[in-house]
Amino acid sequence: MNRIIVAACVAVALASPAAADPVHIRIGWAQVPTQMTPLVAELAKVHPELFVHLNETYTYEPMRFRGSPPQIQAFASNEIEVAAFGPGALALAVTNAHLDPRIVADIAQDGGQTGHYSSWWAVRKDGPIKSFADMKGHTAIVNARGATTDMFLRETMRKHGVADTDFVEIEADFGHMLPMLESGKGDIAPVMVQFSHDFLATGRYRPLFTTSDAVDGEPDQVLFWVMKADFIAAHRAAVVDLLAGHMAAIRWFLEPRNRQEALAITEAFTKQSPQALAYAFTNEDVYRSPDLVPVIPPIQRDIDLAYRMKMLPARIDVAPRHVDLSLVADAKKQLEGPPEKRR
Repeated sequence: MNRIIVAACVAVALASPAAADPVHIRIGWAQVPTQMTPLVAELAKVHPELFVHLNETYTYEPMRFRGSPPQIQAFASNEIEVAAFGPGALALAVTNAHLDPRIVADIAQDGGQTGHYSSWWAVRKDGPIKSFADMKGHTAIVNARGATTDMFLRETMRKHGVADTDFVEIEADFGHMLPMLESGKGDIAPVMVQFSHDFLATGRYRPLFTTSDAVDGEPDQVLFWVMKADFIAAHRAAVVDLLAGHMAAIRWFLEPRNRQEALAITEAFTKQSPQALAYAFTNEDVYRSPDLVPVIPPIQRDIDLAYRMKMLPARIDVAPRHVDLSLVADAKKQLEGPPEKRR
């Protein structure tokens, strides 16, 4: 009898597959709270009920970078599974790094018809830059050459008769741009939404132009998540689980009744004051899709523009090859479906 019981137990054990380890997913990010990745990780600590499959089918590890371009190498060398790219970085990942990325989710959209924040290029009210022509012989600060900020600056200057060689560019982290302008190390810099309060509080800066001006009032898909096609194919269910949890988190942060707690989490992470974060998760912030759906045509527009400006060595056709929105569609179904069907 004992032999029969032991044999039966062995048979059951062999027939039952061992629980697979969660898929390790590292996610690139650069600036908070525009990029919500590290805030989502903080939210998971206090509201784990929003993340049904976290640490079961997937892990969620934020990895910080200075911008999109530095993430290309990390993405290529498998140091991150999800990259936060702008349009130029997507094209370079394909043409230079010979990768096969897929746009899978929205991060942030700038301006356009949403009525949300549009980045502006700050110059001193009492400084030498009164018009576009005055940029000749002066210095612009960008976060990274080849980034979207760099492209829009150069294109706008070209439209107003200022060639790339007419001014100097230097690179700096967004957080260092105001001190650099204040010390005279630069004459113009892009103002991301999280730093707008600090610029305006000085009373010394005005916009020379905005992103909306640069793209004729159209929206701009500033940032989006990309993943490699082979990684998606190998781990599709875990990726959908990741996106369902991330979608739940973005919706939580955007829900007005959660605002005070959302701001407390953001203040604790960024060390910024309540006054500096007063814009966050309102119409004065960048637009984030609650369904994580990016707008694809602006990405193609920006790539084509960068190619025409010779800022990219080649152009790519974004859709359909480099887009996979079925993942966020399935994540939405999972998130909004009955609890018993949430795998």
